[in-house]
Amino acid sequence: MKHLSNPELKAFLKRDLPPASLLEFDDHLAVCPACRAALESEAQAGPLVAHLQRSFVAVGRHLAYEQLRMLAEGEAVPAEAKRHATNCAACMAEVAELRQFVAQVVAMPRAAMGTTRTATAPKRVSFWQSHPVWSGLAAAALLAAVAGGFWRASLHGSPAEAVVASLRDGNSELSLDKSGRLHGAENLAQDEQNALRAALETGRLTANLPANLSGRHAETMLGAPQAIAPFKVLSPMACVTVDQRPTFAWEPMQGAKGYRVRVYGSGYRKVAESPLLSENEWQSAVPLARGESYTWTVTAEGPGGEVREPAPPQPEAGFKIMDGDGADALKRAAQTHAGDPLLLAALYARAGAMNEARLQIDRLAEQNGRSPLVVQLKASLDQDVPSPMKTKAAQ
Repeated sequence: MKHLSNPELKAFLKRDLPPASLLEFDDHLAVCPACRAALESEAQAGPLVAHLQRSFVAVGRHLAYEQLRMLAEGEAVPAEAKRHATNCAACMAEVAELRQFVAQVVAMPRAAMGTTRTATAPKRVSFWQSHPVWSGLAAAALLAAVAGGFWRASLHGSPAEAVVASLRDGNSELSLDKSGRLHGAENLAQDEQNALRAALETGRLTANLPANLSGRHAETMLGAPQAIAPFKVLSPMACVTVDQRPTFAWEPMQGAKGYRVRVYGSGYRKVAESPLLSENEWQSAVPLARGESYTWTVTAEGPGGEVREPAPPQPEAGFKIMDGDGADALKRAAQTHAGDPLLLAALYARAGAMNEARLQIDRLAEQNGRSPLVVQLKASLDQDVPSPMKTKAAQ
């Protein structure tokens, strides 16, 4: 019989293994006295359980585990705790996690829950069942993991480290502890984990824009102040677009009889033009070249003649069509992680696709209520590249 190595025992104690491996190691420990003795020696079970129990109440800014449990089970809690939960998306997410966990445990068709693997198989007695002290430790560890986004026990029983940031991203509860360790994204690729870690740690989504699109500012002109523009272009502007046929949008102008959009490539060579439009939106009729940068204008036909926007001192409305490899990678990510708005927002922002990133942050806000971190992330997108949609006039 092959015994478990020290690294494997440590990983088992920390619950840092895939579910299948946890079950495999649990089966082995149930029948191997030598490995059980090594595990007990490695873990120092008594101190670890005590530290876990203390960590549940050493919370600080969030609700203690017992209060989360009471809320999850519908029990009465102090008014102050109930008020905190109502206004704290993170704590409410933990309550939901506990409810889901209990439902999963109740429905779990496991030998450890008193069932058999097959109709003829003998009842399996797990290692955790057969050793009362370890049964208590297992329960504490599971509850720490589920109630946890806020606490994490170290290998040798040191006090759990507080979480510095947490958000719900689709079906995952993401959290970042003081040591910089990201939880809830273990199944993601390393670069995706790095993107999430940076977002939680800094509260920013960093845009990676071509030099010709970033840092655009209105021109400073001598003389009398310029008149306020009668309307403004909205999108695409100062961004990279995934679609080769982007949709152009602008504010309506009062009294306008129609609009005409013109798109220019390098050297101000016109590459696309719309017919006269009655709406203030138009999708390019021809696909634009991938990897190329463009500018565009819209001309409104009004009672006093034609008005073109943007016009000096406003910056040009510039954008770039994403290259093929980048577009394919983002399309795959959008399919694979359709339910993970924070991850998608980070990936879109990194590629310069600001409009898509903003849409994902709006989805993230719906999942996290009034989270200050989501507000901070959304603001970061507009710090270097202001959102043109902020100026959209009421229609």
